[in-house]
Amino acid sequence: MEITKTRKLVLSAALAALGMILGLLEIPYPFAPWLNLDLSEVVVIMAISMLGFKSALFVCVCKFLVSILFKGPVGPIAIGQITALIASLTICCVYYFLSQNLKLKKEWLTYIINMFITMLIFAIVLFILNYLFVTPTYLMQKPTWYSELPFALDINSFNQQYGTNISIPGFLNFLSPYGQAIFIIYFPFNFIKGVISAIVYYVVRPIESKFKEG
Repeated sequence: MEITKTRKLVLSAALAALGMILGLLEIPYPFAPWLNLDLSEVVVIMAISMLGFKSALFVCVCKFLVSILFKGPVGPIAIGQITALIASLTICCVYYFLSQNLKLKKEWLTYIINMFITMLIFAIVLFILNYLFVTPTYLMQKPTWYSELPFALDINSFNQQYGTNISIPGFLNFLSPYGQAIFIIYFPFNFIKGVISAIVYYVVRPIESKFKEG
């Protein structure tokens, strides 16, 4: 059954609220204790599949606003919510583009490839954001670019601060010590988060038909 505009709006709001709830159910990331995995991106994927691109964008923005409303700004200038919004928009745009342009004979294989590429790009975008602006802003507690950090930062700085034992693999030697630290912390974290969200969505996808029929 075709979803009306009113029903789309209601479902979009419901998905945004669900995204906020899933965002509160955090799982500690064992390799970096200041990070937490959550499933809030599942609703973004669901919105694209159920409601289309424009409604999915609406869900991303609503999820951002609901988070600020109920949690308050996270970090300087609400950098936590801004980063989450960019993350959701990245997944929304990339997955929608791939779902429209990359289709194979086997649906499950199409989904795996589309999601792998989506989450790879998602993790790269978040690495770049953390490198350039997000991590320096958290560290300085004010809007700060990486070039404005008044001190050197490498993986040893994080290990000493948080009592972790993260090491840098040799293939990252082409990056600066700061770049190595940001990459090894944030790229795997966001890629794993994205893959988990993709798996969870694939498992719960059958319930979409009930929403469309209700």
